[in-house]
Amino acid sequence: MTFSRVLSTAAALLLLGAGASLGAEPTLCTARINAKDVVLGYDKDEARLGDTYSRRELLATRWGRHDCPSYVVLRSLTPELSDEERLPFCLRFDEQTESVAGYDLGARDAWGRCRQASGSVCNRVNQTAGAAGALTSAAARRSVQGLQALPDGSGAVILSGTGTAISAALTSLGGTAAAVAASPVLLTGAAVSVVAVGGTLYACREGQ
Repeated sequence: MTFSRVLSTAAALLLLGAGASLGAEPTLCTARINAKDVVLGYDKDEARLGDTYSRRELLATRWGRHDCPSYVVLRSLTPELSDEERLPFCLRFDEQTESVAGYDLGARDAWGRCRQASGSVCNRVNQTAGAAGALTSAAARRSVQGLQALPDGSGAVILSGTGTAISAALTSLGGTAAAVAASPVLLTGAAVSVVAVGGTLYACREGQ
């Protein structure tokens, strides 16, 4: 994700935050994303301790150790999803730059970061509403081997394997799913996880 896109997303969040509480000013915070400081805005009153906002994060924010709660950062990276649809994703943290380096699949720790370090990162695949629907339908029919629905309330389905195998599975579904099969992410042949959630398709692979 480019820094300019992050800034534009931040601007959108500021507008949403400003209207979320009947004209109340949003709470501003600073997030470290891709080694750059990014200002984000959110409605502090909506944070639900134990749900979107952990007690550890709350205390750390009060102490000034960091500003933005993890759910605010993840929202800025996946603005097309609801909080429920974001459940499969965690923040990928780069220790070298001490900043968020994107998002990946996996369980979150108290800071919203991936519990297990991974070399993969997820990216949205453009123009895939039809493809996401095709994968979701295929999961319901159990017509594609290895395609599983997550039991976490997100509504996400995940297909993991080599890019070649996933490409073949998408081709078999036809339509927009077949068009996605030609994505450069899949043509590498490397291990890939394709996630369909919220009408959007994501590809998560190593080395990005």
